[in-house]
Amino acid sequence: MKLLRNTKINTAGFTLMEIMIATSIAMVLLFGALYSTSETLEVVREGDIRVHTNVNARRALDRLLKDCRYASEVEVEGNEQTGWTIGIDTTGTLAPGELEYTWSLADNSLRVAPVGGETEEVISDVRGFDVDTLTTTIDGVEVVSRISFHFIIGLDDGHATGAGNPNSERTLELAGATWIRRNDA
Repeated sequence: MKLLRNTKINTAGFTLMEIMIATSIAMVLLFGALYSTSETLEVVREGDIRVHTNVNARRALDRLLKDCRYASEVEVEGNEQTGWTIGIDTTGTLAPGELEYTWSLADNSLRVAPVGGETEEVISDVRGFDVDTLTTTIDGVEVVSRISFHFIIGLDDGHATGAGNPNSERTLELAGATWIRRNDA
């Protein structure tokens, strides 16, 4: 009896070498996609940090400018090396009364307090703070008629609200000015 051998080779599958090459190519493509995704997330995170810091700094600057704008009297003492004290007196219908903003290079934070009241931190990590005033003589008394501020603030990931860590290398600059309306009514 003669045995018939099937000499036909089954070619319907992949060889081990083809599977290894395909897996290697897939891994290279996967690592490339993961790398580009992580780079994209880092760019988004950096943008979020800049926006967060800018929003907090703008809010602090707007608050300071508004308090000065509606003041009946503004007194400025100090300089950028020793620190600033800005006394603001509002009267009439625009009360909070007397406020005192302070900034010192030692603690790098802008603080506000009603005279005799509790101090509140307006913004932290203020690395540079400069005040410029224009004075006018009214009824023989020299008074501040225009005030401008320039902040240099460290970028952070929430440090201004106590949630993050300051970064010593990156900063944001912000400036603003206002005329003092002398609200004596």
